[in-house]
Amino acid sequence: MTRIVKEPEERKNELIDIAEQLFIAHGYEQTAISDIVREANVSQGAFYYYFESKEDVLVAVIEKKIALMENDFQLIAERSDLDEAAKLNSMINSFICISTSGKAIHGYIHQAKNSALQKKLMRARPFARIAPIMARVIFSGCKKGRFDVLRPLETSYLLLMMIGYAYHMFYQNEAFRESNDIDRKNREFQESMRGAMEDLIGRALGVNDYKFVIMEI
Repeated sequence: MTRIVKEPEERKNELIDIAEQLFIAHGYEQTAISDIVREANVSQGAFYYYFESKEDVLVAVIEKKIALMENDFQLIAERSDLDEAAKLNSMINSFICISTSGKAIHGYIHQAKNSALQKKLMRARPFARIAPIMARVIFSGCKKGRFDVLRPLETSYLLLMMIGYAYHMFYQNEAFRESNDIDRKNREFQESMRGAMEDLIGRALGVNDYKFVIMEI
């Protein structure tokens, strides 16, 4: 098959998209670099021009998701039809709402054996891109007397870190990954997370009537 010449950035993004699709369809460990280049109709040399390893393309997949989340946060913050509490609900749901197909990737990342990969992903500093946007919403709520927060930015970082840690522990749980009733486990986790988020966010924002609505995970 004739290979089509594409601009470097376009080719790189194509490799990232194809890798993500294959990771979701077959699992990260079951996908080889040869599978990615065959699907993209490029040589292995072309793959290594952009990425040093399969792990590096996985990091690129996650970085793409972070960029999409940052854009989502910005769009939510700019909405005029939502109050600050509703905006926070939407932002946090954007952060935690992982599609069913994407769980296989997240499950792999959060396994205890992949601590080096987790550290590499943290160097992408996802919270540094989204916490300031959340902080502006909290600050706006404070100006209106809805919230009582002394340090909106630090509060945003802490909220995101605690939510992220909860999911990290959830996906590390072998009992969950090997359960024959994943849907039930998901529902139980969803309700547990909803209650915890309602209490945590309410306390962090200094309000006692905060209601958190969690979307389907």
